[in-house]
Amino acid sequence: MLLALVLAGCDPEGEGKGKIRYKPALLPVALTVSPDGVAIEGETSIVTPIGEFSIGAEYSLPPRDGSTIYVLLRDHKKGATGFDRVFRVQAGRDQFTVIVNGTTTIQVKDGQVLIDVTGGAVKRVQFKRVDQANVKEGGDSFWTKTGSKWNQGWESSLYKPFVMTRWAYDDSTIDKWCGLGFVWFLLRLALTLVLLLFDLALSAVFLVAQLAYLVFGPTGRNVVWGVTVLLVIIGGFRFLRL
Repeated sequence: MLLALVLAGCDPEGEGKGKIRYKPALLPVALTVSPDGVAIEGETSIVTPIGEFSIGAEYSLPPRDGSTIYVLLRDHKKGATGFDRVFRVQAGRDQFTVIVNGTTTIQVKDGQVLIDVTGGAVKRVQFKRVDQANVKEGGDSFWTKTGSKWNQGWESSLYKPFVMTRWAYDDSTIDKWCGLGFVWFLLRLALTLVLLLFDLALSAVFLVAQLAYLVFGPTGRNVVWGVTVLLVIIGGFRFLRL
């Protein structure tokens, strides 16, 4: 594999003979986000923390040349109004995208990228070169934007499908405590089967809410959950009257 990379990187025409043109797809640096703050992993010399600024406050960033981008990590929960933590990244002259948690790709626009870390779902931020031949005007494709928005809805939702079932089921005690562990397993299994009925209903609502989120954003999702709660309350009152 190394030999193939070397041969692919060499100039076959003799121009720049003996030089390797291969560039790693990812920059050798990443930002890791945790409750304790933001840490820089890898080549720390190419990332410069600029500072923290209140959201909505007027502030000016140092002049940016063509080889740097600014990364803004926004946290609405920090402080009264929230803060933007700003980092300057030496990206070189190539175009870059930002990869969040290894899957979600965010486009760098005008040398800046804003990432909301309020929900705690963002754990790792990396930087990937964009092949100039594959750059298309108009930004990401429809399916890329849809997938990214679906992930945002999933991460910010209060309910995840089958969360109660996963919480109730546990077979780690099945061979412990001289048989009592098996009894405890059976009790939790019975609870799992009961909660499965609730999870099936809530997961169906979650799917509808996700579709509403894709079309109408957080407001559409909230409407779906609100209507569901109202229907449950009305159904409960009718049941009690009977």
